[in-house]
Amino acid sequence: MAKVLLVDDVYTARSMFERVLRHVGRHEVLSVSSGAEALAKVHEFAPDVIVLDISMADRDGLTVLRDLRAQGITCPIIAHTARTEKTPGEFVAQGFDAYVPKTGNLTNLLSTVRDLAKR
Repeated sequence: MAKVLLVDDVYTARSMFERVLRHVGRHEVLSVSSGAEALAKVHEFAPDVIVLDISMADRDGLTVLRDLRAQGITCPIIAHTARTEKTPGEFVAQGFDAYVPKTGNLTNLLSTVRDLAKR
């Protein structure tokens, strides 16, 4: 079981992914609705993996990723977004450890979290 910080500003999406991670994946999950909230809670929660939306109202996931790394956060961070990559590997090239599309199979999210938490 991993500790997962889930960051998504859309309540319905966040709620669904949180339930899947918690009840199917058996992970401990802290879900937050903004990049600012993630930055405020990350040290206290000490996640094993962060699942981060890219398109958020307060600040985009790429900015949050850079801010997390600047704070010394080294755990794996997954780009979890409805945006598609313009080129294969785009999100990983920008510093994410993995990319899981929101429109994909939820099994992919669970397996990616599990695999990255083992690092």
